[in-house]
Amino acid sequence: MKRILITVVVCLVVLSACKKNNLNDTNVWRFNADTSAFVKFVNSYTALTPSIATPANGPGIDFYINNVKMNATILTYGTFFPNTSGGASFAAVPSGPVEIKAVLSRPLGGGLPSDTIAKGNFILGPGVSHSVILVDPLPNPTPANPILMVHQEAVKMPAYGTFKFRLMNMVATTEVYELFNSTTSTILTAPIPFKNFSNWIELPVPTTGTQGYQIRLAGTTTVMASITAFSASNQRSYTFWARGNPLVTGRTRTLSSILTQ
Repeated sequence: MKRILITVVVCLVVLSACKKNNLNDTNVWRFNADTSAFVKFVNSYTALTPSIATPANGPGIDFYINNVKMNATILTYGTFFPNTSGGASFAAVPSGPVEIKAVLSRPLGGGLPSDTIAKGNFILGPGVSHSVILVDPLPNPTPANPILMVHQEAVKMPAYGTFKFRLMNMVATTEVYELFNSTTSTILTAPIPFKNFSNWIELPVPTTGTQGYQIRLAGTTTVMASITAFSASNQRSYTFWARGNPLVTGRTRTLSSILTQ
């Protein structure tokens, strides 16, 4: 089996794809710079079950495209792949009409059909970046039957001396949030409901070090989660990821950041 080593991230993806898996050993994808799409996989599903751990702590997920595993590391709740602080922030994957699956990871093998907890058919554009997000359904306050969201990314590099950011609300409630800069006391976004994104916002990179960010209930001063010390880099784009479910133990509302570009 030939393996094509392009970049560190692509290498990880290809090596994962070339390993035998429980779903389909013959459908092995190879990177093509002209036809590949690019994806970041995100696990925002707040359920504690299904789980292969005791006590249950939620599903560790492998993402498959056309029955080929794409992530190099198991994605537990609140994690994403590729997880990088610099360089490529998306993994190369097949483009065009694809089937995407989120599958309960069993490190010792022996997967079951019931391990596929979400799947769907999507179209991934060649040369286009996407976020694939496993998330709770709504309305349904108790997590069940998660869904896959595929969000096409369109963000241009910020101008020199600036950075971009947006808010991604994946908190499984009907609450609506605003992103607030607690250092400058500035409301930064319009109200954003569950499973939605704010527009991209471009601002100068702060010269005074780190700054604090909060998600607040829209139209109030009620803080639901925060980052106390966020440091932006020149010409980078970030997603502030709000997640959680107040009805699930250990899934308090959380705000963190993902490098998007």
